[in-house]
This record gives sequence, C-alpha cells and structure tokens, in this order.
Amino acid sequence: MKPLTFAAIILIACVLSSCCTPIALITDHPERYRGKTVIVKGRVINTLRLEDLSFFTIKNHGKINITTTSFLPVKDDYVRVRGVVDDKFYYQRDTILVIREIVEIDEDVKPDFNRMVN
Repeated sequence: MKPLTFAAIILIACVLSSCCTPIALITDHPERYRGKTVIVKGRVINTLRLEDLSFFTIKNHGKINITTTSFLPVKDDYVRVRGVVDDKFYYQRDTILVIREIVEIDEDVKPDFNRMVN
C-alpha cells in the first residue's frame, strides 16, 4: 500500500470516528443504537442531581437525557458527550432512553471548580 493511500485511509477513519450521531436518529430508532457508543452534541436545557443519579438533557434537533458520574454541566452550555445508548434505563418504575456518559479521568488535569455545579 502506498504511503499516501495509507495516510488518506487514516485521515478518513479519524474524521468518521469524530463525527456526532444526530439525536433524532437515536430517539427515532433506539433499538439500532442499543449498547453502542455514540457521540452527541447539543445545548444543555436541564440538569438534575439526586442522591443516586445525576443527569442532564441536551437539545439539538431532538432531546436526549445523559446520565453521568461526573460533574453536571451548566444550563445553556454547549456540550459534546461520548456514551453508550441505553433504551431500557429503569428509574422509579419507568423505562427511559438515555446515554450513559463515558467519563475518562485525566489525573494530570486539575478540575475547574468554577464550572462545577452540584
């Protein structure tokens, strides 16, 4: 394989892997995305922190709830989230569609406590 062709394949793979999945596709066909890792982006329209659950809702041509083990974003922030689709998330006798955020902790980066709302 020629070096230029190999570089082009790597570049295309990087671009495709960084693309975001439209929220409307996930909400319209949750069974297609069940258990798959996706990246979504949108504006935070709601946050909620309970004793056993933290989640926020983002909107971008559709709305979806994100569960997280990290700090909640601030309302009206524009976020990009990587997580796993769970269309059978059970909470308080109800089943809802959520994305379980994949939180990767970088030990070298200090948290910005001015951005944390909890």
